[in-house]
Amino acid sequence: MTRKTMLVRAGLGGFVLAAAMATTPAVAAADPITDFLCNSGSAQFCPVPLPPAPLMAPAPRSAPAPSAFQYRNCTEARDAGAAPVYRGDYGFGQHLDRDNDGIGCE
Repeated sequence: MTRKTMLVRAGLGGFVLAAAMATTPAVAAADPITDFLCNSGSAQFCPVPLPPAPLMAPAPRSAPAPSAFQYRNCTEARDAGAAPVYRGDYGFGQHLDRDNDGIGCE
């Protein structure tokens, strides 16, 4: 064989090898028998991929429950060391929040 013929055969062989590598999966399955049967055209042996799990929406946040105890007035809240009292805090009452901004006894 001449040197030119050998280079042509090596070039064709490299082309065939590259085509084979491009068409085969890069990572084989964990089970080589299943991998062989699935790639040979027997679809009955191919594992079925599971659909992705649906995304769950976060639960809506509820407003804090009002406490049963409310300070009678801001003087009582200040004497207890609780002023300012924020909406949802222990002792908050709507009557303590004159401008309805969520902060009582400002």
